[in-house]
Amino acid sequence: MRKFMTAAVLTAMIACAAAGSAYAKGWVSENGSWRYASDDNGGSWLSSGWYWLDGDNDGVSECYYFNADGYMLANTVTPDNYRVNANGAWIDDAGNVQSRAAFGPVANAQTPQTGVMAGNGQQNTQVQGPMGPQGTAATADISGTQNDAEMVETKPEEETARYIDPTKPMVALTYDDGPQTGAGNRILDTLASYGAKATFFLVGDRCASRAAEVQRMVAEGHEVGNHTYQHKYLNKLGAEQIRNQIDQGSAAIAAAGGVTPALVRLPGGNKNSTVLANVNYPMIQWSIDTRDWEHRNAQKTIDEVLSKVRDGDIVLMHELYDATATATETIVPELIARGYQLVTVSEMAQAKGVQLQPGQLYYNFR
Repeated sequence: MRKFMTAAVLTAMIACAAAGSAYAKGWVSENGSWRYASDDNGGSWLSSGWYWLDGDNDGVSECYYFNADGYMLANTVTPDNYRVNANGAWIDDAGNVQSRAAFGPVANAQTPQTGVMAGNGQQNTQVQGPMGPQGTAATADISGTQNDAEMVETKPEEETARYIDPTKPMVALTYDDGPQTGAGNRILDTLASYGAKATFFLVGDRCASRAAEVQRMVAEGHEVGNHTYQHKYLNKLGAEQIRNQIDQGSAAIAAAGGVTPALVRLPGGNKNSTVLANVNYPMIQWSIDTRDWEHRNAQKTIDEVLSKVRDGDIVLMHELYDATATATETIVPELIARGYQLVTVSEMAQAKGVQLQPGQLYYNFR
């Protein structure tokens, strides 16, 4: 998982062999996860919070979260709702690793707070370190290598608040027809790994049985929209039936995920004057149609997006297919590498200065 770990783990293994249950101070691989031994022979581990550690041996510390058992969390959202990548390092919403050096030394340092280390069958010990990463305290020189762990206090919301730069390009990835637990959770995993956000247009009568997935979407900052209650083509329905499909869809999504959708996507994009008169929400169409439902081929979906994408695009995909989940695993990092911000539909509208209006159709935000 960490390219520098080979030598460190080898050192730890040699030390273990020589000293029984003792570990060499530093990173140790256990049970498929990483821990950090606090000393050479005490068997104590960093635990229960954030610590600054040099995780890639580049002389600059990154921020890692260890649970109560002393295991580093990776590729997930921590209990205090911050993201860590596959290597366990704290990342911002754009997927950038947050380094200790980026916060710089701060004058008038406050008293360091105490963090707990988990014992290995022994009484727990304490470690003190400067607060961070917001920089309210820094009693050590943080510009160089950090050999010892520094405990981190809870990061304030304003320091890690999501920021969309309106001067930079952005794309809204959208997924229809969910929730679908298999492919959907794979898509969510990819988005979480890169700090990306998307919009999921959900079918109401599929939500109750998959409420956990809907709740995950909401908890991880994605937008959930209304794709009707039963995925009926609204242009074939009368006014009252149209309203029922929308109202029941919103109610079912709210019951499952705890939020009421603010946007609607028309099944098939189909519309007529009756639809436009009876859907009292902004209706989100698309500017790139991957047709993933038709070919179910990951590479075709990848090519369709990457060959056509422009700033302000709304990309149509479907949550139902494993091929789409596979395509997402390539599309997301490639778009980020090209400089795109991956945002929700509402985030993009706001960043582009568009006030979404009920009863109106939106294809892109250029």
